[in-house]
Amino acid sequence: MSKNTDAVVKEPFNGGKEFTVSDVIDSMGINGHTWLVFVLLGFAMIFDGYDFMVVNTTNMFVAHTFWPNNPNPGALMGSLTTWGLLGMVLGGAFGGVMSDAIGRKKTLVIAVIFYGVFTLPQAFAMNLPFFAAFRLIAGFGVGSCIPIVTTCFSETIPSKQRGVFVTFGMAFMVAGWVLAGIIGNPICNSTNQLVPFAEQVTYLNADGSTATMYANWRLCYLIGAIPIVYGIILHFAMHETPHWFANKGRKEEACKALEGIEQRTTGHHHVYDPAKLVVPPKPKNTKPEVLFSNKFIVATAAIWTTYFVGQFCVYGMNAWIPTWFKGVGYSSSDAVTLQTWNNFAAILSNVTVGFVSDKIGRKKNLAFGWVLCIVAIILCSLFVRANAFGLCIFLMLLFGFALNYAITAVQPLMPESYPTAIRNTGVSWCQAFARFGGSGSSIVLGAIAGMSAFQVNGATNWSSVVLVLIIPFILGLVCTLLFVTETGGKSMDELAAAESEEDPNDTGKTQFFIMMVVVLILAILCIVCPLVVSGWSKNPVALPLMGIGLLLPFLYFFIFAGRQLAKRTK
Repeated sequence: MSKNTDAVVKEPFNGGKEFTVSDVIDSMGINGHTWLVFVLLGFAMIFDGYDFMVVNTTNMFVAHTFWPNNPNPGALMGSLTTWGLLGMVLGGAFGGVMSDAIGRKKTLVIAVIFYGVFTLPQAFAMNLPFFAAFRLIAGFGVGSCIPIVTTCFSETIPSKQRGVFVTFGMAFMVAGWVLAGIIGNPICNSTNQLVPFAEQVTYLNADGSTATMYANWRLCYLIGAIPIVYGIILHFAMHETPHWFANKGRKEEACKALEGIEQRTTGHHHVYDPAKLVVPPKPKNTKPEVLFSNKFIVATAAIWTTYFVGQFCVYGMNAWIPTWFKGVGYSSSDAVTLQTWNNFAAILSNVTVGFVSDKIGRKKNLAFGWVLCIVAIILCSLFVRANAFGLCIFLMLLFGFALNYAITAVQPLMPESYPTAIRNTGVSWCQAFARFGGSGSSIVLGAIAGMSAFQVNGATNWSSVVLVLIIPFILGLVCTLLFVTETGGKSMDELAAAESEEDPNDTGKTQFFIMMVVVLILAILCIVCPLVVSGWSKNPVALPLMGIGLLLPFLYFFIFAGRQLAKRTK
């Protein structure tokens, strides 16, 4: 039918029978509005990914600037990544609650502009405290952005294609990672002064020699301020999701939003009667503690444990891949190039994983991802070596594909695990917790790399260090098989309606309090101690204590979620 006002068809949707928002979205299929959302959210994630990965692309050069007389800053260099991730933890936790309260659109616009504004001052940092402070603040916006995008995709896309689009969101973020490498590598390695405030630095190499560079890495953070402009574009181009309107009891606005989507994409529309719109009941308690109630604890265990493993491994390795290859014998430029190939493979995996997830199901797909990770890390440990650049490119492609396949396979499960009222709270708190894994991983791996057990002739044996990742990969596989419930192919309203009746006494407060204590212990042992305690990595109790900190959350979920699983099987 032609797109003109004369073609308007005003007839009740579904013959005047009751309907849900998901019924309407599924009936429309993939349309122009879908692709508009796809593009708008995609660019938000590209900028988001660039903002995160730019620190991993530039960390060696930032370290040379801040500590020119220290050729091996170890945990200090690892902390360059940590500060942004800690900000993402706080931003994710706060942004999710904010999004469920004031709307997806408003929160996303605020988040994008926020991290653009606070990335800009990092270009002028002269020391770690200044740099860390603004990484932390900017991370607040970055952490808010990612879960909102996942939630918006899940509330906008038809049920049959939801997995594909949700995982494409992660592909866009990794595209930002790749751009950070493509843009940052030539900028940082340029022998010319690219901006007036990029001072000349003379630094000490590991072999005792000295070298000179310009601090051109500062330009990379100027580029990171572009989202300020994009946030303004989002304000005018993006629409609030009908699911959010409906859940807030604003049924008329939800119906108008549905009519607007149909009219913009087809030129005609049905009449959606607010009185016929069915909204699944929302939890009486919408505070974060409800995620740990008996009703949701198994779903929380599934996504928190598996995403924690993925974040630990992805962010930890991305922080140290350039150092790994430089230690093997490659130049700084080649090392960053290999990291970029790793991230390029991540785009391929993120594009693929959604199709497979919709085809074979969420659980099988995620389990396959962990098995692939185990195989990939063993091959990298055995065959990464000097003077084999082509082979190393292949291994980074394999490792990047496997690792990002696994972590992205968790993405569709996040919004499908909770009803609309707490959906973004659930998604964002999962991602916030997992970023403790990412925050600690760069420091933990850096501390491990500095331990005598992993040294050969005074240099780090990265082939041994990377094998440590087999432990979290196995944990990810076990948690997938134990906790993940299949959610693929069901509409968001079906998933919400399928929830068991709510017990008013089941608040989750006790379990929530215990989990916060676990998180505090994790933060102290894996983040605070390596940064504050002098010579922490050389202390014989350091590795066991960090191991305890990392394993405590898994023990928590094995106890509380395992207990609930046992009740359900009776």
